[in-house]
Amino acid sequence: MNRVGSLLISTCVKALAQSMPTNVMLDLVRKLIPNYDLHGRLGFPRSMAIPNKDAARQIIKDTVKNDCFIDFVLLMVDAGNNGVMGRRYSIPYMNQIILGVFDLGYIYDGVNNIFVENPKNRLSRNWGTLKTGKDYGFAFMRLDIAGNSKMVRENSEKDVHKAYKYLREVTTRAVLKRNGRLWSWDGDGGLASFFFGNKQQSAVIAGKEILHELFFYNYLNCPLKTHLKVRIAVHSGTFEYSPYEEDLKACDAVKKVMEIESYFTKPGTMTISQPVKFMLDNIARTGIKLLQGKGATEYHNYELILESK
Repeated sequence: MNRVGSLLISTCVKALAQSMPTNVMLDLVRKLIPNYDLHGRLGFPRSMAIPNKDAARQIIKDTVKNDCFIDFVLLMVDAGNNGVMGRRYSIPYMNQIILGVFDLGYIYDGVNNIFVENPKNRLSRNWGTLKTGKDYGFAFMRLDIAGNSKMVRENSEKDVHKAYKYLREVTTRAVLKRNGRLWSWDGDGGLASFFFGNKQQSAVIAGKEILHELFFYNYLNCPLKTHLKVRIAVHSGTFEYSPYEEDLKACDAVKKVMEIESYFTKPGTMTISQPVKFMLDNIARTGIKLLQGKGATEYHNYELILESK
């Protein structure tokens, strides 16, 4: 966060100093930096009142230093919209401050009330904003190549590499255009995550796009002896964010989406859980049908029927 410019910093200092008393500023900053000691930071005696401008300047300086400046701006936005301890604060210069954050390479996600990195500028695993150890809601899309072992055995290494490379490119493109992230890829499949907006719908539409792209690829360009088919599953749930693979595998929502893909998804289809289905609009629900069979009635399936070569 050391990229925060002096103009943005000075604007935030003015906005704080002109809009709220020091004790309210402290309530905000302590949500991000527990036990924050403003007197100690400034070297002021405990009995001495701290002028608003001095307090604002030190607090903004420390949020930048502690890499929580963007989070503090969000608290300022919330103080203006919803108030602090029952009182709303009219904070000047908020438009200029938000534009300054945009210039840092972020966009605002109103659904989650969070700034996330602009995908045109950067593509970080955590969208440039998620904190390790904090719970967030995600939609997960699991993709696996059906009959991988047989396909590798019956086709040349060159053709397998070419087809699998195409699949990863298609998957990556479908995920990134909806501001999702491909969190893992192990050669014959992977896991994508979607975080903001209608994340469930984004995941389902990405899955549909992958199936549609493979439909044409199989008939026009696939070098394999049989069609390249995948199983796709979508489920949503919480995850205590971590950049580590072992923590991701321990997540209940991730375990569930892998179970759906393994046990309730036929090759060439996508299966979605009931919570995901509930979040879809009428257009996104097109072609999605309730699964039949033992243990499957809580899931819904989207299928493209491909003829064998």
